[in-house]
Amino acid sequence: MKSVVNYFNLIGEFTNPGKFMWGAFLTGLTAFIIAVVLVILLRKFILVPRSGKILRFIAWCWFFVLPLLAGFFAFKWGFFNSLRKDIKTHADVYSKHVPAGFDQQASSAIQSLFRQPDGRPTDVSKLSTNQLIDTAGTLIYNVYGTTLEQQAAQDGVRGKLAAFMLRTTKGAGIAYTIKKYIRKMLSEKIGLEEGVSADLMETKITAIINGGLFINIALIQVDHFLKGLQKGVLITFLLILAIPCLEIGIAHYLHRKKLKAATPQPAGV
Repeated sequence: MKSVVNYFNLIGEFTNPGKFMWGAFLTGLTAFIIAVVLVILLRKFILVPRSGKILRFIAWCWFFVLPLLAGFFAFKWGFFNSLRKDIKTHADVYSKHVPAGFDQQASSAIQSLFRQPDGRPTDVSKLSTNQLIDTAGTLIYNVYGTTLEQQAAQDGVRGKLAAFMLRTTKGAGIAYTIKKYIRKMLSEKIGLEEGVSADLMETKITAIINGGLFINIALIQVDHFLKGLQKGVLITFLLILAIPCLEIGIAHYLHRKKLKAATPQPAGV
């Protein structure tokens, strides 16, 4: 729940958090109601006879615990899902906080790939278009990380946002996703024809960088990160749900075993 509060406070600096909190509440309420209906329909299955007062008490507890668990985890899942939608909807709001230096630094990095310090063209004829795009993508990704590091050192809302973004770039999975997105973007805009000249490729890549590449990368990164949180919430819920399922399953097994033992055996058997 701490993560929900932290992200609520951060995103609340940019947009009205009431909308995605309402979405989270509706998701949690829906899951709670569905869980209540299910435990009522399955009451005979859940209340299979148990030996001992404690076990019978535990069986009755599932009628309260399961709906509460479903509602709680659905609320968290819905929060992150609503947050993903809200960030996409208000991308223009977040784009206003894009660091001004990214475009220039990324363009300079690309220029260093195609030109020497004195301005003379670099011989890239030995590299295929695919290799050039991969190299350009790596350069842009490195500048992206460096820009976030510089921004995270600042105070205020922009620094908090950059610090959050920087933390989410550390995993290998998100790094791969970002690099894959950059490469896909460059490939679609430039094309993979081997006849593309170095000058034209440099011009196109620079135009892509200046066309809002930073915010596009950031949106992909945040969406991937929040999807991971949603997956974690779902897995945690299923692992916890396994406890009552296991207890009920064992109760059924012991009950059937008891009934079998109490059933008179036919003569001669």
